Amino acid sequence: MSFLSSQRRRLCFRNERKLYSRTCDATSEKIISIYSPDKPYKVYKTDYWYSDKWSPLTYGRDFDFNRTFFEQFAELQLAVPRMGLSNVNGVNSDYCNMTFNNKNCYLIFGGDYNEDCMYGTLCMGNKNTFDNDYGNHNQLCYEIRDSINCYACQFASDSKNCNNCYFISDCSGCSECILCTNLNQKSYCIENKQFSREEYMHKKQELITGSYQKQQELIARFLELCAKRIVKYSHMINCENCTGDYMKNSKNCQNSFDITGSQDLKNVLFSSVAKDCEECSLLGDNSELCFNLISTFGAYNSKYSFFTIDSSNIEYSEFSIGSHDLFGCISLRNESNCILNKKYKEDEYKILKEKIIAHMHKTGEYGQFFPSQLSCFGYNETSAHDYFPFAKEEALAQGYKWKDEEDKTRHPQSIQLPDNIADTDQAIVNEILTCENCGKNFRILPQEFEIYKKSRIPVPRICPDCRHEKRMSMRNPRYLWDRTCAKCGMSIQTTYATDRPETVYCEKCYLETVY
Repeated sequence: MSFLSSQRRRLCFRNERKLYSRTCDATSEKIISIYSPDKPYKVYKTDYWYSDKWSPLTYGRDFDFNRTFFEQFAELQLAVPRMGLSNVNGVNSDYCNMTFNNKNCYLIFGGDYNEDCMYGTLCMGNKNTFDNDYGNHNQLCYEIRDSINCYACQFASDSKNCNNCYFISDCSGCSECILCTNLNQKSYCIENKQFSREEYMHKKQELITGSYQKQQELIARFLELCAKRIVKYSHMINCENCTGDYMKNSKNCQNSFDITGSQDLKNVLFSSVAKDCEECSLLGDNSELCFNLISTFGAYNSKYSFFTIDSSNIEYSEFSIGSHDLFGCISLRNESNCILNKKYKEDEYKILKEKIIAHMHKTGEYGQFFPSQLSCFGYNETSAHDYFPFAKEEALAQGYKWKDEEDKTRHPQSIQLPDNIADTDQAIVNEILTCENCGKNFRILPQEFEIYKKSRIPVPRICPDCRHEKRMSMRNPRYLWDRTCAKCGMSIQTTYATDRPETVYCEKCYLETVY
């Protein structure tokens, strides 16, 4: 199976961003969940799911060697309750998912240790930052992507240690720069031209006005500049013997993307402090010896599973937490030696597991990830669609499910938004707005409006999902092309396709030219 097909198959099991209102099947309370009300699964609110008021072992069953494993696992999926959201230790952060230790956050997905942040994906340790994908340790920033340690920046991508910059890309250690690319330790620059502080501040007042029309003009100009810039073949920092993109402090990682502090990986999409893993997606800290796994934290010697947390020797299971030696289990916590949620003695477990594996070899099931039809979600609800978009017809043709949008009343925009944030008053808060892109309704929250007013950011006209999709579309695909450095002719592998307008350099030529 190709890298793309393998990633799609795993990622279609992870609903990261789509949230619904439904009823907890244990308490009958209204809850926020990643499972829409029409889904046939039992869903518990998170604190009840973690409680001792119920036991997943009560759903245990014997394995039937006259049937396929996947058929029996599908029945177990319908029986065993699952968490409505994965939102651990969140404080006033109810609308977040796949997250840990967030405080006062809203619609953060896959991001940890954030405070007073809204609308972010896989972002870590940020404060007062909105619309942030893959950005870490930023503060008072807006519309940023793949940027680190930035302060009070807007529309920044692939930049680090910058402050008070607007519309920048591939910049490092810069302050007070606008519409700039490939700058290092610069200040008071516009379109890469140096100005005096007085000249710059005057021009800044003309450019950063709080006007929506002016903002859109700057975005268009910024994209023109980005298309003409020199780029390094890969976004790698302190890496050795690696191929892929967006990698930091890693070693011996091949054909892998969004990798931090990891080593000896192959065909991995997103990892943090992982080692000796292959064909995996979204590996959390301290995952080791994993194969064909997705959504982990502290997983060891495990394969063909989804959501494996602080567990070892897990196969073909979902939601394994603090457990070891599980096969074909769902929602087990602090358990061991279980098959289809039934507990065995250690020697019995080992013998039965080997018999089931032999049976799965005969049926052609063993050695592959769960079939996409066992996913609880439609393709368009999942991370697969986020990373590798499909049209509905394409998804269905490939055997994936699809979630048709429920009919909802669309409210026409009830107020006329002023062009400039200076002319926008508090009445906008909680007002129903209509996305100019997809037509969906969305709201501006009080803390959001406060940041817009303070930072001279015009109220957005498109919803958070569409803003996220725009940022993702500007990110390079997870695919490598063979090219040559535009300066020295050295062979390189890069995520910049051969028909891209940017000038692509190898690392040596890039550093010599830019720095």
